[in-house]
Amino acid sequence: MVALLPLVFLPVNVGGILALKGAIFYTGTFLAVSVWFVGQFIAGSITVPKSKTLLILAGWVVLSFIAALFSKNVSVSLWGRGSVLDSFATTLTLGLFAFIISIASMEQGRLAKVFLAGFLGSVAAVFLQVVLYLSQNFSFVAKYFGHVANQGTLVGSWIDFGYFVAYTFVLALLMCEVFRPKKIIKAISVGALVLTLIVMAFLNIGIVWIFATVAALIVFVYKSSVERSDIKVLKKAQIDLQSDTGKNAVFPFFAFGSLLIGLFFFLSSASVGYSLARSAGLIFNDVRPSLTSTLQVSRHALAVNPVFGIGAGRFANAWNMYHPVAINQTTVWNNQFATGYSYISSMLATNGILPTLAILALFVFVIIQGFKAFGLALPDKFSRFISVTSLVVVIAFFFLALTTTPGLTILIVTFLFIGILAGVPSLSDKKQVLTFNYLKDPRTSFIAILVLVVAIMTSFSAVYFSLNKFASTIYYNKAFFAKDAPSAISKVEKALALSPNDVYFQARTNLFVNQFGTEARKENPDKTALQAYFSGAEQSAQAAVAWDSTDSGNWLSLSQVYQLVINKEKPETAQSATQAVQQAVKYSPKNPLPLLSLAQISIATGDTTAAYGHIADAIALKANYLDAYVLKAQLKQTNGDSNGARDALLAYTQVEPFDPSGYIVLGNFYVGNKDMPRAIEAFTQVKSLAPQTQGIDEVLKKLKSGMGATAEAPATPAATPVTPKPATKKK
Repeated sequence: MVALLPLVFLPVNVGGILALKGAIFYTGTFLAVSVWFVGQFIAGSITVPKSKTLLILAGWVVLSFIAALFSKNVSVSLWGRGSVLDSFATTLTLGLFAFIISIASMEQGRLAKVFLAGFLGSVAAVFLQVVLYLSQNFSFVAKYFGHVANQGTLVGSWIDFGYFVAYTFVLALLMCEVFRPKKIIKAISVGALVLTLIVMAFLNIGIVWIFATVAALIVFVYKSSVERSDIKVLKKAQIDLQSDTGKNAVFPFFAFGSLLIGLFFFLSSASVGYSLARSAGLIFNDVRPSLTSTLQVSRHALAVNPVFGIGAGRFANAWNMYHPVAINQTTVWNNQFATGYSYISSMLATNGILPTLAILALFVFVIIQGFKAFGLALPDKFSRFISVTSLVVVIAFFFLALTTTPGLTILIVTFLFIGILAGVPSLSDKKQVLTFNYLKDPRTSFIAILVLVVAIMTSFSAVYFSLNKFASTIYYNKAFFAKDAPSAISKVEKALALSPNDVYFQARTNLFVNQFGTEARKENPDKTALQAYFSGAEQSAQAAVAWDSTDSGNWLSLSQVYQLVINKEKPETAQSATQAVQQAVKYSPKNPLPLLSLAQISIATGDTTAAYGHIADAIALKANYLDAYVLKAQLKQTNGDSNGARDALLAYTQVEPFDPSGYIVLGNFYVGNKDMPRAIEAFTQVKSLAPQTQGIDEVLKKLKSGMGATAEAPATPAATPVTPKPATKKK
């Protein structure tokens, strides 16, 4: 599992990369724990490392469990949506994984296999990712593997891949400088070092270069000073000194060269690095909340429950409630961030103070124990090398946990080396091994065997549920590639039967809503079919709300279902829609989208005064909310106030003078009102701001020749513009 986890992937129509790796990680870990329990049952004794690291790790897991029980939505906090990084399920699995690795690290042979599996697997993953990226234009790769060849990578996002490449670079550098292997392993290590440096140069991620440069500096200093000092310890332990250690140690050329290369590319990231990244098409942004925004959200969340936070896996809920209003003026105003600025800061908001202090204590204690390992009399040079490497990697990933939000693969690697550092001391001192022979006492054996059997049953049950969860994601993904709506609904329902959650319920809702809209647009719609589609959508939306009643998106989805059948003759539907939106506003008070939905409900019921009020409230939260200005213009135009409609659209162009979408909507409005000179002026502004806008030259040509034309809005994050309807006269 350690070697294969970074490598495995499936076609895009089968399963997402995160779901696949999460399933392998959960299933593999629980299966390994089950086998270990069976082994202890057969042996009649329990043998574990006598490590305080494991005690702190267990404390963190227990505190995470308690925090999940205090959550407003226990099911979300215990199991999470997908492989949520701070859910109790992920925390438990990480803890068990580190425990199993510590067990394996108690034996020299297994320790070496685990480390080499991790190293060779990481090198193979980086190489395979390069191959996939270079072959992305092949039709087969583009069709089935685009999600790992270009849109994402084998380990998650491109940012995560950058971290993973830096980690692989550190391993390769340590292999070349500290262990200095021979033959095939040496060739792989040198090749990996060169490959990772090239890949990091093209990725051009600042924090990755900092990561790599600091690691190279540490290795250079270690080789130049600490390793020579440790020669005395090795002599006392009567360990054979190789020619590449101690007095005969050679100058660390690999570390020194990597240090210079890293420093150069870090300093020239805005010039040389940017040029390389641009030439390879690898320009991307690390989109996540800022530290200030995350701390503001955490402060409000801790005010609710300072000890255990608002619940594991619920950062998105906290973000909806407490994010700064200033976020509304950015392109990510409607993003529901599942994590904050960093792994640790996110955990502070969701798990609270105690679990966060526990994970910090774990990292600090592991690092201290890693430094103490320098004085251990380990049985061979390779075990000592693995100990040093583990310390360097844990320090690096502790820095990442404080400053970034690494993906699941990076966290797994982190806890791999935490487990190694927990088990390595037992190689030098048998006193560091704790053995409990429970068969000596009948009373003790009864309790021990009962606990072991329950643990085995629980572990195998966890394997079953993990496989069910993964199977549900396969059905869910297949729904997107279904030939028709009934087939897609069938696949979503199979996913729900295996592992119900509000994401699947919302997908089912949207499918029924789409079917309702398609049927309603027919010349003679089937009323029976419309009722069936509405009932299905309503049932799914209500189920999503029942699964998580604190999610504003679930309430908004329910409101949109009721809006399908709103009319003046049925005020109860408008009331239901309004109540649902009000709940959405309650759980997302700083988002203008629910307010605009209230305005649409008011328009449907004929209350234009209330509609104008809701639109004004939405604009007060988001001054550059194009959809709100468009809805206001449509309402003005429908009521025969063309000047008011024009003024509403002009107001947006004054707020956002460099957004071509606003001028497209304005130009379309002028065309609809036969004001061609001003339409030409608006579309000319569009061409000036966004010359790549599809069809803009043709539109201007037709307008200048006296023919009417409209343009489609470019895909922008701000909004999807809507052309105002022509004025209609009341009879």
